[in-house]
Amino acid sequence: MRNIRTRLRFVHFSDSHLGYRQYGLKQRLRDWSGATQEIVDYAVKNEVDFVLHSGDLFNSNLVDHTTLIHAIKILNPLKKAGIPFFVIDGNHDRRKGSQSDTANNVLQYLELVDYLGPEGDNLEHAIRQIGDTNIIGLGYHGIYLRSKIENFFSQMPDAPSIILLHAAVEHHVAEGHPDISLAELEMLRPKTAYLALGHAHNSFRISDWIFNPGSPEYYRFTDQDYKRVFYDVVLEDGLAEVSEVEVRSARRMVSLNVELTSNDQATEKTLELLDRENTDNQLADSLVRVVFGGQAPPNLSLAESKAAIESRYSPLYCLIIDNTASPEGAFSEVETSMDELELKMFQHTFASYDTQAPEVAAFARGIMREILDTDPASAEDAEMTAQHVSSFRRETL
Repeated sequence: MRNIRTRLRFVHFSDSHLGYRQYGLKQRLRDWSGATQEIVDYAVKNEVDFVLHSGDLFNSNLVDHTTLIHAIKILNPLKKAGIPFFVIDGNHDRRKGSQSDTANNVLQYLELVDYLGPEGDNLEHAIRQIGDTNIIGLGYHGIYLRSKIENFFSQMPDAPSIILLHAAVEHHVAEGHPDISLAELEMLRPKTAYLALGHAHNSFRISDWIFNPGSPEYYRFTDQDYKRVFYDVVLEDGLAEVSEVEVRSARRMVSLNVELTSNDQATEKTLELLDRENTDNQLADSLVRVVFGGQAPPNLSLAESKAAIESRYSPLYCLIIDNTASPEGAFSEVETSMDELELKMFQHTFASYDTQAPEVAAFARGIMREILDTDPASAEDAEMTAQHVSSFRRETL
């Protein structure tokens, strides 16, 4: 234990999703490990007092041997430097069903992490102390967080603490629904100096006490406009001075919407638009998605466009999505939004669940996007999607 003091410096990151073979690519598994390694190297080089990870250290609670070896190699320098690594459960890597242990338990056994979390609703073993500052790991509770937060608050020490929580906060959710509102989170404010959030993959801050760094690699194409960052934090006398540090190794993602008319040459138009993005040959080894919209020309060929993109730019991965309407199709004649069409369809199909129809429609769109983005190549790859469907049915319907 280090000397008691009022000034602490730490690194905070989250959602590193080790083991994520995104798009079925082994290179993407190495990318997620590499981004995590970059952050750990920064922490060791700058001799911080400790490192916080606010959930989803792993992409799955069923961790393969290669990923576990990656994690051990990544975290070992922190152990050698005497820098504690505090981690909590996320929704991806928490224990499920009859599981008694996860990969985080293995890392704790090897003294590579300090794995924090309540035992049931009891915080006794979820609290650590560095100097005169308490670090409290609340873990992940999903929609049940609302019913637990008051009890957790009552068990916290009175002095402002560092809280680790994996939760989706209202107005900061890319997919699905929030676990908790900001008004409900405010309950923690009197006992919180720094709330280390995880779950949302894009960074955000709320006021001067809630900080969500996002994932160190790009999780989906809709994240392309956000930098990949982690936080370098100095906490002094209960006040946090937070600096964003960009993850330099994150692989570039480019998503391009191409609106077509029946007279367009789709491939030529796409290459012209991508050329504008390709300053300094930035598309090489990147992840590229092209979404065709508008009206499909007679000669539209996704395979041709994909081959041309791969030949000219050499991306690591290229995805083409066709959202065009056929000239003979009915959608072009309907004066309503796609969201309204989907909602009507689900309200009709799920008539007995009428009050949940908006949730079902939104969830279905999110799952379809997830399937398109991850392109599962095996039952193991699809396991998390199946878990999402199962959880939604249990918690909503």
